[in-house]
Amino acid sequence: MNLFPAFQTVLYTISTALLYPVVLALILLCLWLLIYTGGFFAEWVKRRRLTGNVEQAMSFIHKEKHLPKELTGKLPFCVIDYADKVSALSQTGDLFLMEKLESFNQETQLVMFKEVDRMRLIVRVGPSLGLMGTLIPMGTGLAGLTQGNMAQLSSNLILAFTTTVVGLALGITAHYFSTTREQWVMDDLRQINLITEAMAKGINP
Repeated sequence: MNLFPAFQTVLYTISTALLYPVVLALILLCLWLLIYTGGFFAEWVKRRRLTGNVEQAMSFIHKEKHLPKELTGKLPFCVIDYADKVSALSQTGDLFLMEKLESFNQETQLVMFKEVDRMRLIVRVGPSLGLMGTLIPMGTGLAGLTQGNMAQLSSNLILAFTTTVVGLALGITAHYFSTTREQWVMDDLRQINLITEAMAKGINP
């Protein structure tokens, strides 16, 4: 008994059934990325105006255990928020203060890199969904071609090429966002680490 035709039918059915989820996922990713784009460029404009540098105020931070007022409006919000929390933590006099500062620093880094990882995921998922959206309609289109249904073939090819373009556009856009976001995160982490070092200086381990 030849089971290959049955397996082929099952795989074809599964492949065809995946078309609508793939197209829906591409549409949802486009909508999400469109919304994200607005917030991204708003932050980009805001960051261009930020000129603060923690390195020049490390002595003050070490002595006073907080950021100088002239820096509060010149640093990203995440850096200011981190400095406030570390300042409160450093004044508790806890026996395990150094360990808690290190733990909080690592936790902050993980949170900051999560958004970068999310964009990196779209860099991979977008083109992959586009490829799936290309191959699935081509299969059904070729099946229609064997029956002389040129209208079905034409419709499926249009859908196939459209999903390819959308998937690649998602990947390219997400790659730009992830690269820029990673640069922001690395700069913020540099400032955060300087704040941690300045406030922890002189604390006995």
